Amino acid sequence: MDDNHDLDRLARSELERRERRNVRDRVARAFLRSHPEIVDDPDHCKISDPVPEGTTEAAVRAVARHYHRMRIVRRLLKEGSIASLEEAP
Repeated sequence: MDDNHDLDRLARSELERRERRNVRDRVARAFLRSHPEIVDDPDHCKISDPVPEGTTEAAVRAVARHYHRMRIVRRLLKEGSIASLEEAP
């Protein structure tokens, strides 16, 4: 009986963690929509506006890095130069 209780508590904890991460990333994506310059240079761009409550600067930069990489991949695919992937930053 105690094992079931522990398993339920673990499952609930994991679900809550995922929900918090989803909210954090959703708020970060919304912030990036109004600050596209961060996506252009996610690691060096100064974030001058306060990061909204519900997310962190690290989350904003992580999502921006993902968007930046996807932009590079789309550009390379569009150019048809898959070999250039090795040269991309």
